[in-house]
Parts: sequence; structure tokens; C-alpha cells
Amino acid sequence: MTDTSATQIQPQSVAPLFYSSIEPLSTSLHKGFKIRPEGEYGFSAKSNTIPITVPEFTLAARHYPILLLGDDLVPTAALGVQPEQNLFLKADGTWEQGYYVPAYIRRHPFILLGGAPDDPLTLGIDSSAQSDKPDARPLFNADGTQTDAITQALDLCNQFHGAFLFTRDLSEALKKTDIVIDCTLEIEPTPGQRVTLGSFKRIDEEKFKALPDATVLEWRKIGYLHAVYFLLQSMNNWDILLLKNGMTSAKMT
Repeated sequence: MTDTSATQIQPQSVAPLFYSSIEPLSTSLHKGFKIRPEGEYGFSAKSNTIPITVPEFTLAARHYPILLLGDDLVPTAALGVQPEQNLFLKADGTWEQGYYVPAYIRRHPFILLGGAPDDPLTLGIDSSAQSDKPDARPLFNADGTQTDAITQALDLCNQFHGAFLFTRDLSEALKKTDIVIDCTLEIEPTPGQRVTLGSFKRIDEEKFKALPDATVLEWRKIGYLHAVYFLLQSMNNWDILLLKNGMTSAKMT
């Protein structure tokens, strides 16, 4: 058999994924600015992993394997098993019906800026994401007042920021234990060919069961315990990705 190794699942870069020209949102700069039509996510076509937050685990764990990537153990939904492959995005740029769309994707092109102790958070936008499609959404009305696109974006970004902070705390808690292990997934895209996806980390169920009772009780109180259960459950979703990719064989080690 041919053994082909490829690093196909990787942590995202330090720069925010999908963003290239971030600037504070303002009426003077963006009065005529329009963004992608609602429900159009074509910009994510070449991303096979997307960061997600703990509040999303309930829905995301139904559809995607949730990996822990990098030294920071960033929870990340796997959307494909090949490089630059999003198996859940349709040709028209919409998400496949019935599958959860990660908040990181839904909030684009908006993002919160600031966050230092004396620097309040403000809404920013990726200026390279301007859209000229017929059903593109304007950000401001003719009189300069905000449209619902900004109101909804601010609400989503605030929710995402709070969820991100909680998720970061969960990752820090996991790093202090011995329950996270390195893992690889080996697939057989064609008979006789083996491809090893890039390494990632996951929770080892037996090590999780061996946690001290005090840790389990603390995690249940904080809200980490159910997140761990969803992380474990999500590993069963590799079958969804493999079947959508026309594969049937996988081995996780």
C-alpha cells in the first residue's frame, strides 16, 4: 500500500481568518458600503477548519468533529478532510441546509476592536469585503442612520466575544490536566492509498474518567463539564465528512 502523509488540518494563522483590511466602522467611511447578502458564505469555500466557541458545541457537535488545535488548544470544527475543502458550502455560496453555521463565519465581515483596560470595544469591519451583488446589504440608510445589518452584527459580535473569553478559559483549564492527547486520522481516499491528516489534539476519554472528583465538581459548576462531553461526542462525526467526500475508511490514532 502507498503511504502518503500530508498536513491537511492545521491551526489557523495568527491574523484573523478571512480578514485582510480591518478598520473601525464609521458613517463617514462606510456610508455607501454594502456587505454580502444574508446567508451567503462563499468566502469560506477554501477553509476546512473554523474556530468555534463553547456555547456552539451543542449544535456543532451534531455535525462536525471538534478538534483542539495548536498549543492554545483552540476548539475548531473540521469542515473537510482535504486541503481547502469545505464540504458544507454549496456552489451558490450558501450553507447546506440542516447543518450549523459557525458564528465565526456568520459574523464576517464584522469584528470587535480594542479590549485593553482603558480601550472600550468598538465595531470594526473588513473593508475588503464590500459587495456589489444585487441583494447586498447596506450598512447605513440615506440619512446616515444604521441599518439592521449593523445592529445585528454588533449583537452577534458581543455574544461571540463573551463566548470566546469563556472558551479561552476552558482551553486553559484543559492545558492544566493530562487528559488531552495528540491524535492523527488516517484515511483511505482510494483503495491501496493511505493519507494521514495533520495532527491535532483531542480529549482521551479514559483519562477524563480518571480526573479527581474535585476537578469534575469544579468543572460542572463552571460549565466546562458539558463542553468536554460534546468534544468527546463530536469525534463520531468523522463519518459524516468521509461519506460526504466519498470515503468510507478512517482510523484515528
